[in-house]
Amino acid sequence: MDAVASAPRGVGTLLVYLMGVAMLGLVAGALYDYACLRLKRGVPFRWARQRAVLAAVGMVCTVAIWYLIAKRREEPLFGELSPLALTDNAVWLMLTGFALCCLAYGFRRPIAARSGLTLAAVALVIGALMPLIFRQSTEFISWAAGAAAIYTLLALGLNVVVGFAGLLDLGYAAFFAIGAYTCGSLASSRHGDVLHLPFWHYPFWVILFLGAAVAALFGAILGAPTLRLRGDYLAIVTLGFGEIVPDAANNDAFGQTGGPNGITGIHHPSLFGHDFGIDPRPYYYALLVLIALIIVVLRNLERSRLGRAWVAIREDEVAASATGINTVTTKLLAFSIGAAVSGFAGAFYGAELGIVSPDDFQFAVSVTALSTVVLGGIGSITGAAVGGLLISFIIFWILPHAQEWSTTLGNNTGFTALSTVDYSKYVYIVYGVILVGIMLLRPAGLIPSRARKVELQAGGESESLAAVRGKA
Repeated sequence: MDAVASAPRGVGTLLVYLMGVAMLGLVAGALYDYACLRLKRGVPFRWARQRAVLAAVGMVCTVAIWYLIAKRREEPLFGELSPLALTDNAVWLMLTGFALCCLAYGFRRPIAARSGLTLAAVALVIGALMPLIFRQSTEFISWAAGAAAIYTLLALGLNVVVGFAGLLDLGYAAFFAIGAYTCGSLASSRHGDVLHLPFWHYPFWVILFLGAAVAALFGAILGAPTLRLRGDYLAIVTLGFGEIVPDAANNDAFGQTGGPNGITGIHHPSLFGHDFGIDPRPYYYALLVLIALIIVVLRNLERSRLGRAWVAIREDEVAASATGINTVTTKLLAFSIGAAVSGFAGAFYGAELGIVSPDDFQFAVSVTALSTVVLGGIGSITGAAVGGLLISFIIFWILPHAQEWSTTLGNNTGFTALSTVDYSKYVYIVYGVILVGIMLLRPAGLIPSRARKVELQAGGESESLAAVRGKA
């Protein structure tokens, strides 16, 4: 509306007009389809080729407008530009939503045929545009690059252990700590000098994989003596391991963890000569790429022979062993792969904050990670990612800002009692109520795997999933 109300000044305004025409055409088509279905007259979903052309035109115009505002800064189409903001967040949300609607509506048949691939592509596009959409809110980008991305990685890794292999792990924060401390020890000059090794001179991207490898090694070490344990007994052992690691770090294990103060002065990563520093945007994009790669790897593992072996062990370990599955190596691989993903998260966590301390890896982290997997849907990769985003959004964004929002609401409405409530005392109460409510309404999780959903509907875990595993 801002662009149309002003006098045309250049190609940007023309693109806005073309985008508006495409939008009106698609909306008219949607209204026509609704009228045909409602009145049971006419033929709905006609002119598929014309609608695809309109969708393509709208998408191209939207991308061109993004380029004009974000890169060229050619003209203030949606208000005056400031050094800190390109334009209002609402405008970016509108442009992003319209572009996605163009693709979804204009190309609905190809999208319906490949729904999984389409969902991944849409999520990747929205994720890539988030720093641009919320350019004015650096704090929100910091949340996305910090809590959201880290807990998404933790959820994906723990889903391998709990969701795929059915091994209850209550000490997952230990591997998170191992990855963080490995990165901190090798990427800080003080610890590099103590070790008399040049490791801290290596790029962060080398240290990142070293942190994941060390975490995977400890995952195998934890898994080796617990192979005969199941259920609650395995949970107790992992819980103990999860308590040992932070305590060892708190007592300055091997003189390399820094004791209660942790490790400080961790070097920030750099890429192609660009130092990440304290800017959350490069961390966000690096984590987004890492999450996408891990999802692809886990998706392939789930459909591989190893993934089927995990499911067999989860259903009945004795039967799986009788059919020739090596339960020892299969369990160890589950622990190691899950721990490696947590190691990636820990390495990025340490590099982003520049400090790691034992207080960051307490039992609450393991519980939160497990909650994300259960909430999203046990055994579902998409569900684990969504659960990680949702839990981190509730705990690290909504609840910390509830005090500020209630104060503003109280001042605007005259109900000043709202501004006196200290929400910091009720964080875990609200968090628990939300979890209980969702579990009562969606016991299989928000986005459960097909196998898990059928299992719950069948009324018990003893129900065989062999018939539905091929569609999971």
